Amino acid sequence: MSNTPRFRLPVWLVTLLISLFITVLGNFSFWKGMDKATSFSDSPLLFISFFVVILMLTNFLLSLISFKPLFKIVASIIILASAFAAYFMDNYAVMIDSSMIQNTLATDVHEAGELFSFRLVVTVFLLGVLPVFVLFKTPIRYQPFFKGLLYKVVAITLTLIVMVGTLYINYQEISFFAREHRELRHLINPTNYIFGLKSIIKEHINAGEIIVEPVGEDAKKVLDESQRDKPALVILVLGETARAMNFSLNGYSRDTNPLLAKEDIINFGDVSSCGTATAVSVPCMFSKFSRDDYSNTKGKKYENLLDVVKYANYSILWRDNNSGCQGTCKRIPFEDLARKKVESFCEEGNCVDEILLADLQAVVDRDLGEGASSDQFIVLHQKGNHGPTYHLRYPDAFEKFKPACKTNQLQTCSTEEVVNAYDNAILYTDYTLAKTIEFLKAKSAEYDTAMVYISDHGESLGESNLYLHGLPYMVAPDQQKKVPFVMWLSDGYVNTYGIDKACVARKASDDLSHDNLFSSMLGLLNIDTKVRDVELDIFASCK
Repeated sequence: MSNTPRFRLPVWLVTLLISLFITVLGNFSFWKGMDKATSFSDSPLLFISFFVVILMLTNFLLSLISFKPLFKIVASIIILASAFAAYFMDNYAVMIDSSMIQNTLATDVHEAGELFSFRLVVTVFLLGVLPVFVLFKTPIRYQPFFKGLLYKVVAITLTLIVMVGTLYINYQEISFFAREHRELRHLINPTNYIFGLKSIIKEHINAGEIIVEPVGEDAKKVLDESQRDKPALVILVLGETARAMNFSLNGYSRDTNPLLAKEDIINFGDVSSCGTATAVSVPCMFSKFSRDDYSNTKGKKYENLLDVVKYANYSILWRDNNSGCQGTCKRIPFEDLARKKVESFCEEGNCVDEILLADLQAVVDRDLGEGASSDQFIVLHQKGNHGPTYHLRYPDAFEKFKPACKTNQLQTCSTEEVVNAYDNAILYTDYTLAKTIEFLKAKSAEYDTAMVYISDHGESLGESNLYLHGLPYMVAPDQQKKVPFVMWLSDGYVNTYGIDKACVARKASDDLSHDNLFSSMLGLLNIDTKVRDVELDIFASCK
C-alpha cells in the first residue's frame, strides 16, 4: 500500500501561500513606512496596488525555484532570512541594501551574539521556524519535469500579467510615490536582501580575479632620519560608531570630553563619513578614492594608505579591538587584542578599549630588526560605541549618565536611557584618547609624537524611531554620517616638520570628510608621493 498522501497541494498554490505570508507578516516596516508617507484612508488604491505587486513579485521569485529537488530547501532559506530581516527592520528601523548585507557578512560571532535576544528568538520562531516546519510537513504535488515546466511557465506568466496589469492600471500614482520615496524599496521583504545579495555577487563576478594594484610606490619621506633629531611616532585611533553631535567638543550640552578639552588639540567639527557602516567606511577612508568614486571592488583592487606609509619606510602595526580591519590591513602586521582576553580589560569575550594601550610601551620599544626604520605608525582600532550594547563598551566607573540602557533591545528603553549608555561610552573614549596622548607625551623625549582620532560612522539613537546605523547614504540622517575628528601634535612634531598649527586650527570648522584622511595623513607623516592630493591635504598649505 502506498504511503503517498491522497491529498497534496499543487506547488503553485504553496508558492502563493508563502508569498502571501511574507507580504503580510514580513513587511510590517514597509507598510508602516507607506502609511507614514501617505495614509491608507487617503490612498487605498495605492496600498492595494503595492500589496498586489509585492505579492506577485515574491510569487514570481519563488516560482523560479519551485522544482521538487530544491523547492522546500530554498523556500525555507527565504522564509528564515525574511524572518531575520523583518526582526531587524521592525525593531531597529534598519534598511537593507547591498552595503547593509556587506556589513552583516563582515560581522563576527561575538558581535552577532550581542544582537541575540528573546524577542529575536520569538520572531524567528513565529515567522521562520514554524512556517518552515509546516512547509516540510505539507505534501506537495509536483508535475513530471516537462509538464511541470509548462505549468511553471503558465504560473509565472499569469503572475507577471497580474503584476504588470496592476502597475499599468495605477502607474501614475505608483511611479510618483516610488520616485518620491525611493528609500522604501529597501524595506520590501524579501526583494531587498535578495537583490542586495545579487548586487554583491554580480560585483564580485565582474571584478574577476583580484590582482591588487600598487599605490604610492614612489612614496618617500620629505625629511629622512639624517635630517631630524628624533624619529616619528604617530598613532591613528580609528573610532567605532561615534557620532560628532555627542562630543562636547562640538557643542554638545553634556560634558562628554572633559579630558580632551584640557589638551592642546585641534577639533574638526564638521566631518562627514564615507559610509554608514564599518564594512564600507573603513576600506573607503583608507583608500585613495573619494566617497563618490569608491566601490567595494576598488577597495579590494588597490593598495591603500597603509601600503603607502610602508613604502615610505615606516614601521607599521594595526592593533585591533574590533572585528578586524575589513581587509585594509592585509599587507601589514596585525594584532588581534580581543582574542588575547587580558583579564583586567576583558569579560565574557568583551574587551574595553584600554586593551589597545596594554603593553604599548613594549610595542613601541620592540626590536624592529637591523635596518628597520625607527619611524613608527600605529593604528588602534576601537570597539568604541558599537551597539546596540553600549553599556558593554565602558567599565562601571564611567557610568556617569544614569539610568543607562542595559539591553540590546533599545526600543524597550527610554530615549534618555539609550542616550545615557551611549554618552557613557563616549566619555570612556575621551578617557582612552587622553591616555593615548599621555603615553605620547611620555615618549616625546625619544620621538616626535602625534595622534589623530577619527570615527568610521555615526549612530541613530531613536531619532525618528531609527536605531543603530547602516542606512543607505542617500537617506541616512546626519547622526549616522557626521563623525568626530580630533588631532594632537607635540611641540617637537610641530617644530620638526614645520607645521603652522594655527593655520591647521583655522580649518577646524571647514567642511571636511573621510576623503581628506588619505592625503592629510600622508601630509602629517612627512610623506611625498604623486598620489597625495594637495587639495585634500589639510596640512599642504600649513607648512
